[in-house]
Order: sequence, then C-alpha cells, then structure tokens
Amino acid sequence: MKTIHPSLDRRTFFSLVGTSIGAIVLSNCLSSCSAPADGVAPAPTGGNTGLTLNLNDAANAKLKQNGGFMYKNGMIIARTKDGSFIAVSQVCTHAGVTVEFDAAGNRIHCPGHGSNFKNDGSVINGPAGSPLKTFKTTFDPTTNTLKIA
Repeated sequence: MKTIHPSLDRRTFFSLVGTSIGAIVLSNCLSSCSAPADGVAPAPTGGNTGLTLNLNDAANAKLKQNGGFMYKNGMIIARTKDGSFIAVSQVCTHAGVTVEFDAAGNRIHCPGHGSNFKNDGSVINGPAGSPLKTFKTTFDPTTNTLKIA
C-alpha cells in the first residue's frame, strides 16, 4: 500500500504561518482593549482598614498641611482645605477608573468620564450615580496619628 503525503508549497506554508501570527497579535490587541489592571486602583477591602498613619513619618508628611493628600491601599487620604481628614475609595463607581484628588478644587475627579465627587464621596456630577465608599478617620493631635477604619 502506498502512503500519500499531502504536499504543502512554500507560499501556502507562509500564508498559514502569517495567518497564525496575525491571529495571535489580534487576540493580544483585543485583550488590551479591556480595562487595564494598572489603571484601576484595587478596591479597599473590608469595613475596617486598620490603617494608622504617623504624620511625623516622611512618607505621610503631605497630610500635615491643609490640601495635602496621598494615595494608599486603594484610597485617597487627604487633609481638606478646612483641615479635616477624609479617606475615600479610589475606585469610581461608574466604570472603576482610578479617581484623583483635586486639592485646588477641594473635590475628587474621575479622569475617565468626568465625574466629580465632594470630599464626603457624594456625586457632584455624573455619569457616576453612586457615591464613593468612605472610611472613618480619627486624628490624634497629641501623637500626630491618623487612624482609618
């Protein structure tokens, strides 16, 4: 019995290789269109963060001044213009984009779709329809520590 081996000419071979590479590149391009993990802050976990910040530490020194802020553990931690402390989730309730603190405007802004939030997390304007998650802050001026629960 004679075995028949299908022949594959050079042009067909390179056409198949090119198509395969194109499919791989296309799938990577399409997967990059999804929300990037780097662009979205991780949501803070649980109800109690258990986070205590010593404002005497250089890493937290920004919070000594009114208008100072920092991003930590998926939260915006800020000292507002009036001197009160806030801690809110950095995840926009509209599409999960990372929000930013606008110290000059004394508000929180989502660069993704333009939502703005008050310092208490409530919506100023959408498209976000829900407030940001907020966390209780307690400042002890004698030890210069800020607790976030």
